Order: sequence, then C-alpha cells, then structure tokens
Amino acid sequence: MRPVERGDVPIDENGNIIQFKKYGDARESLIGRLGDYCSYCEMRHPTLAVEHIQPKSLEPALETDWNNFLLACPSCNSSKGDKPINASNFHQYFWADCDNTFRAFRYEKDRAPQVDLSLDVKNQQIAQDTLELTGLDREPLHLKFSRRDKRCDKRNEAWAKAERAKLNLRYVPIDEMREQIIDTATSTGFWSVWMTVFADDVDMRQRLISEFRGTSKECFDAATEAIARNGGQI
Repeated sequence: MRPVERGDVPIDENGNIIQFKKYGDARESLIGRLGDYCSYCEMRHPTLAVEHIQPKSLEPALETDWNNFLLACPSCNSSKGDKPINASNFHQYFWADCDNTFRAFRYEKDRAPQVDLSLDVKNQQIAQDTLELTGLDREPLHLKFSRRDKRCDKRNEAWAKAERAKLNLRYVPIDEMREQIIDTATSTGFWSVWMTVFADDVDMRQRLISEFRGTSKECFDAATEAIARNGGQI
C-alpha cells in the first residue's frame, strides 16, 4: 500500500481555504494531490470515489473534512463500507496518509498483498486487520472472493508489465527506457508492484517514488529503503 501525502486543505485563487459543500467536490483536488489511484489497492481507476476514512454515516461531522478523505476504487470502497472507524479504534489499522504502509505488506507474483512477517506481532495483527478491512486479502480461493472484483487480475497484469519492463531495461539499459518504464508504470498503477519488481534498482525506485504523484518521500531513505514515518505507527 503506497504511503501518500494528502497535504493541507486546498486554497482557492485568493488564498482562502476551500470549504467543500459536498464531499464529492473534493474529488478533483484529491486526484490532483494523489493521482488517480485507489489509496488502498493502488489500482488506477476512472471512477474513484472520495472515501471517508471514518464513515460519514457514523461520523457526520467529518463528512466534508479534508483530513478524513482518501480515494477508493469501487471494490475497496464497498469492502470497507461503513465498518466502524472512529477515534477509539483508528490505530487498529494502518492508513496510507498516516503510516508508512509500504512497510506493512509484501507483494508476490500471483498473490494478494501479504502481511510482512518481519513486523512485530502487534503490527502484524494491525496489517492483517487492514487487509481484511479493505478486502485486499481476497484472491481466488478466499471465501469472499468475487469474479467481479478485478483487483487481483489488474494487479497481476501490472506485475507482468513490470517484469517485461525490467527485462527490456536489461537489454536496453538507457535513460530513455527508464523514462518509458515510468510512463508505463504511472499509466498502469499498482505502485507497490513496480517497487517490488525493481527492488534491486535504486534509480528506478527513486523515479517511482518521485513520479507517482503524492507518494510520501519522507517514508524512504536515500537508498529507497522504507523507514518509519514521522508520527505514524510504522
């Protein structure tokens, strides 16, 4: 899960804080900050919704609160639904705008995201609960898996593209090829897949961190190793 920087509340051309009358009005501003990717599964999707971290049905005061917004594809949005999230249990999950979520999960070919077993027991449980909350643990043998859920298929497609790109770069090791790979990655989505496939290429990972709009740069050191996020749980 890509760690992101949502930033402060947007301001208008006169320098005034924008007051969103409806939460849906924040969609374009969120995409401008974070790119048109789901904040959970990382799929690039044309119908991303403004997703309430704390559900608006349970926390109506936060319905138009910028700091309660992320972006979600239909599958992640429906999986998370109105499950109770509030101040008392907020830290029972990892959040892309607060934590270095890239440290929580590992990615493997033809698999749903997996809990990173290098975490301590407490954080492994938080990671597992986060996968279950968003349905990111669902793959073909999962009891709740549906063929209408395209997250696995699209993630596998991204993995195949990343592997082909890595092979192409081996045969044509020029900067223009690296630029083309970034174009393919940003148009495909699934940032964590690309970061994993190019795990041994610091230059490509630096480009992925830089070119995927809204990625939290503070979550990585100069060698692109994931580090603890300031103020986060992980």
